[in-house]
Parts: sequence; structure tokens; C-alpha cells
Amino acid sequence: MANEKCKMINFLTGYNKVVKKKYLLIGIPLLLVVIVSSAILASRNVVKAPADTKNDSVTVNTSGQAPAVKEIIYPVQLTIEQAQAINVVVNKKHKLPDNYAPTLTAVAGGQMRPEAASELRKLLNAATATGIKLMIISSYRSFNTQVSTYDGWVTQYGQTRADTFSARPGFSEHQTGLGVDLGNNDGSCALEICFGDSTAGLWLASNASNYGFIIRYPEGKEAETGYQYEPWHIRYLGVDTAKDVVETGKTFDQYMNVVAGEY
Repeated sequence: MANEKCKMINFLTGYNKVVKKKYLLIGIPLLLVVIVSSAILASRNVVKAPADTKNDSVTVNTSGQAPAVKEIIYPVQLTIEQAQAINVVVNKKHKLPDNYAPTLTAVAGGQMRPEAASELRKLLNAATATGIKLMIISSYRSFNTQVSTYDGWVTQYGQTRADTFSARPGFSEHQTGLGVDLGNNDGSCALEICFGDSTAGLWLASNASNYGFIIRYPEGKEAETGYQYEPWHIRYLGVDTAKDVVETGKTFDQYMNVVAGEY
């Protein structure tokens, strides 16, 4: 009996060792899987800051929630590099640098950026060929010139009224060298809404995009642009973009998905 009891004890002892070894062989890999899985899940909860977007300020949030986006403070100050782009959007919420001055060339008694001047010559010649005589009323205006221009209108009409048709210094497309005011050669309806119903105004609205220009402040879009209808003010964008803007029926601000409206 003693021998049988010893054999039984030895058997159980050996069995336990085998069982422990077996569970160790199974348990260690399982433990490693759990550790690795936990690390992967933890890494997914780390919030990375998204790439910077134009005009957006991003705050990194590590709570597992979406990153918070700070409110954009207007006016947005454009850089010199942004100001030089053909498709730069300048409006009451996006301001040019005070010292920005583009390269200019003379055109029909005015000054514009070379690419705009070249197409404006073609536009004026095409109008003349149909018997329509257009002239430049105002083309490039520097920041300092805009100071006196805006102040003059404010003195005459008050700031609230002036803001509906004259840009504050730094907010004018004329400073880009890409905007120009045109009118009848005889001076009729100069800088007046009636220009839009004149033969010249109707021709300009129909043909400006063929030369890369758009009517920058269209009729019925005052709330979107922040300015009254100005059938005399055209803006150079290049032919393809200008035609696309006209086809969409959007304002240039809407087309570029840039906030506009009032100051």
C-alpha cells in the first residue's frame, strides 16, 4: 500500500508539472496578444492635429474627442504671397497687406498687372469693333490712394452709405491690380447702376468672361458680396476661371468658398 501511495503521489506531481507547463505554453502567447491589442487600441485613442487649413486654427485634444477648431477672427490678413495669386479673394473680411504693390503696366490710360492689362486691351478693342466705346474710369489704386478715395466718399455720404460701394483701405480689389472700373466713353452713367442697362454695360456683362473678367459685384448678390450691384467693376481671373464663375451663377467669393459679406 505504501508503494502504491508513493506511486500515486509521484504520478500526480508529474501530472501537475505537465499541466503547468502546458498552461504556460498557452498562457504566455495569450498574454502577449492581450498586451499588443491593448497597445493598438490605446494608439487609436490618440488624437493627431489635422493638417493646417487656410484661416483655421487647430487645438489638439487628447480626450478622444474631435479636435476643437478656434473661431476665425476677421479680417483675415492676407500675405504678400496670397495677394500675388490671380485668384486672390479680397473682400470685407479678407485684407491685403498695406504695403502690397503689384508689378504694373500701362493700359488705355490706366495701370494693371500685365496679364490683366493684356486681356483688357483685347476687350476694349473688341468693344470698339462693335461700335461700343469704353474707357477706364479707375484701375490700380494703391493703399494710400484708397485712403483718400474712401475718405472722400465717407465725407460726402457718411460711412454707412460709403461702405456699400467703396472699400476701406486694404480691402479694395483695385490694390491687386486685377480690378478695373469701366464706363461709356461719353461719361454717361459713370459709376452708376444705369450703366448696366446701357448698350456698353450689356455688352460688357455678356462678353467680359471671354477675356478673363467677371462682373465682380453682380445684381441681387449684395448680401453675399457686401457691396451694391456694380456693373462697371470687372475683375480679372483668367478666361477659364471667369467662364466657370459665370456658368455657376455664384459670386467669386462663393465660387472660391471664401466668407464674404460685411466687415
